[in-house]
Amino acid sequence: MGPAIAGRARCVVRLGAGKLPSPAPPPENPLHQSVTPRVPARAESIPATALLVALTAIAPVSIDMFLPSMPQMARDFDTSTASISLAVTLFLLAFAASQLVWGPASDRFGRRPIMFIGLSLFIAGSIVSLFAGSVAVLVASRIAQGFGGGAGPAIGRAMVIDIYPRERATRILAVITVSTALAPMLSPIAGGLLQEVWGWRSVFVVQTLWGIALLTGYGVVFGETVPGRDTAALRLSRMAQNYRTLFRAAPFTVSSLLMGLLFSGHLIFISTSSFVLVDEMGLSPSVFGLAFGSVAVGIMIGATISGRIAGRWEPGRVIAAGALIGSLSAVAMALVAQTGHSQPLLIVIPMMVTASCQGLIRPPAMSRALVPFPMMAGLASAVMGFTQMIIATAYGIGFNALVEPGPKTMTAAIAVASLMGLFLVVFSRVSGVDETEMPRPQPEPVNPSA
Repeated sequence: MGPAIAGRARCVVRLGAGKLPSPAPPPENPLHQSVTPRVPARAESIPATALLVALTAIAPVSIDMFLPSMPQMARDFDTSTASISLAVTLFLLAFAASQLVWGPASDRFGRRPIMFIGLSLFIAGSIVSLFAGSVAVLVASRIAQGFGGGAGPAIGRAMVIDIYPRERATRILAVITVSTALAPMLSPIAGGLLQEVWGWRSVFVVQTLWGIALLTGYGVVFGETVPGRDTAALRLSRMAQNYRTLFRAAPFTVSSLLMGLLFSGHLIFISTSSFVLVDEMGLSPSVFGLAFGSVAVGIMIGATISGRIAGRWEPGRVIAAGALIGSLSAVAMALVAQTGHSQPLLIVIPMMVTASCQGLIRPPAMSRALVPFPMMAGLASAVMGFTQMIIATAYGIGFNALVEPGPKTMTAAIAVASLMGLFLVVFSRVSGVDETEMPRPQPEPVNPSA
């Protein structure tokens, strides 16, 4: 193989009874080691791509399918809705925190064993939730479910970097973005049907089967994809070094912060739009569902466009265009709302445009954040996901603590988040920060037998 493709990490996929080839000896710097590319075979097949998409969609399937059953669960357990809501809140916290465990662990031990452990924990949590006889058991099992489920996106995104070259990785990340938008649309519908026909426990039957299907599919389709294991990845000194490497790399830091800011505005819409559009503007629940779904469609449209232009448009150009158009749409929405004459369509349409720009931005931003770190893609994926959720959660908490949700405050919060993202993009491009070379620290000596 020629030097033009040397150093690209490709997937090793199980081919029947064939044995996995032994990895090449690590070069001097394991943080940036070159790995001989391998034939991707079934790794770039449609089933493999679908499996990667499904692994990253664990959170919306686990949360949104659960939502329609919450009132009935509160009645069955004779408790408050707030107590049942803990099963959602603590699931999210466990899901976010677990990625900081699964990511570096997969860099150390390989993607396969860690994914098996995570999905097994997700299945166990689903089974315990199915048979839960009290709120305490339900909440505890949901924490276990969330912690195990975090392995899906943390390792799934890292596998995209393991398997595909940059342009192809951007297209796959675009497909993942589309699925992430589609899952919240379909999961509540499926959950509502399950609740009406068989009751809330059937939701956890489906989630258990979902976990088993993911575990089985992963075991059949993929071999080990990590290009080379960092045997010191879990040592405190190496972890500190890896964190410094990530956050000193401007493309990673800018992309992670940008996605966190954009998701902050989107989370405000998710948590507030029902009060604004239904309670204050008088939309019926069914019409609100269509309005909410149109925003998800916007994300899908943007992500689809992003995948189509990958390789033809420079990633920074795509990100800048998306940030500018999305901010203009969000600001226009907020300005109209401040006049007091806003109508539902004057919120939904610009929000759909803003959401489409988020879908446009996410694939190249994720690619820029993850591709430069093939030897610690697990950690990079985990930190990126955790950073996004922490920023959005903090922004949402601040919004709810400082203002009363309404058309003016909701649209203003979305516009502020979009403008902060635009400022970050403009600053990074004008100052040249986004193009600075990533630091390449010399690693500490590693004991090969560790």
